[in-house]
Amino acid sequence: METDNSSNLPCHQKKIPLWLVFLDNIPTIILFVLGGWIIQFLSIAGAVIYIVYALASVVFFWKKICPYCHHHGTQACPCGYGVISAKFFGKKNDRSFKKMFRKNIPVMFPNWFVPLIAAVYLLYIKSTAGLIIIIIAFCINGFLIIPLISRLVGCKNCEIREDCPWMKINFSEVKVHTLI
Repeated sequence: METDNSSNLPCHQKKIPLWLVFLDNIPTIILFVLGGWIIQFLSIAGAVIYIVYALASVVFFWKKICPYCHHHGTQACPCGYGVISAKFFGKKNDRSFKKMFRKNIPVMFPNWFVPLIAAVYLLYIKSTAGLIIIIIAFCINGFLIIPLISRLVGCKNCEIREDCPWMKINFSEVKVHTLI
């Protein structure tokens, strides 16, 4: 397995502050909690399956995407995954990052869209004020706050921003069959 030693990139000397790691991860945790809360209105077992899937998808991200990132094994990753992933998964070829990101990122999509589909169904069958508030909070967090934090804070000053597919993701290019 070929590796690309790029440890002398300027960004690898940078240490992301802990507050930024928390800022990047807390909304994701909130997304999982709100998503599970929405799904539990339909099924407790479904909510548990969703939470397990959400957590597993993060570990999948660490295994299938992070090892290809330039920030793997450094403290330059805004979400802290570079350090965490390196504890469990070895570094891979940096030059494959775009390809591996686009191939594997669809595993994260259900974390946003399964609760959204459940929410639409729930609104159809039993719309309550509490449910509407939870759904609005989920949507604001998942579709506004998380992307804004990524683009305006976490990724804003990243030296590899121009090379990162997250900053330029074109969902029409993501192949759904890669989920299988």
